[in-house]
Amino acid sequence: MIKHYLIAALVLIVTISATTTLPSKYVSRTGHIHVESHSTYLDVIADNYQVYCEINPHTGIVQIKGLTKSFEFKLGAIDRAFNSDRFNLSEFAKFNFDGQVTNMSSIKFDKPGSYPIQVDGNLYIGTYVRKTSARGTVVVKNDGTLRTDTSFSIRIEEESVQTINKLMKQKLPSMIALDADKLGVSRDIQLQLNASFRARG
Repeated sequence: MIKHYLIAALVLIVTISATTTLPSKYVSRTGHIHVESHSTYLDVIADNYQVYCEINPHTGIVQIKGLTKSFEFKLGAIDRAFNSDRFNLSEFAKFNFDGQVTNMSSIKFDKPGSYPIQVDGNLYIGTYVRKTSARGTVVVKNDGTLRTDTSFSIRIEEESVQTINKLMKQKLPSMIALDADKLGVSRDIQLQLNASFRARG
């Protein structure tokens, strides 16, 4: 009887140890977001290398945060205008994404390998909110770190497109010497997020 109790105790200890090996979260402070929006006259391409990302391996909660002013545009003139005092972005100073991994059972955070990841959530840019989803891969490395590569596809409302385009046409032509009729974004915006994570907690 004592032997049975000892075996049961050992099984319980092993089980508890196995369920507590994962950290409370994985964090990246140097996530990279690549954004593209293509219109008839102008391709808007930008990168942000200062994105905070967090994944909870127990609950599947995902958080992504950043500053809009940290975006670097491929067209230098737009980049300078975007970050100047004349182009007021205080209303859209920050962006963040609150999401949930929907296929947690497919990801083994404690086992090195490459796993598909699916995330649904809300993207917030200032007061603008958009429900969106991301698909990609998460790589669990031998040293316990993570690497994620995910893609978002966002289709924004026509009203929002008109608001953005109006702002661009009002502010940008005099700053970058472009025809106002050749400025504007499309309704479809593509985002790619790449990040390397370390365990925390």
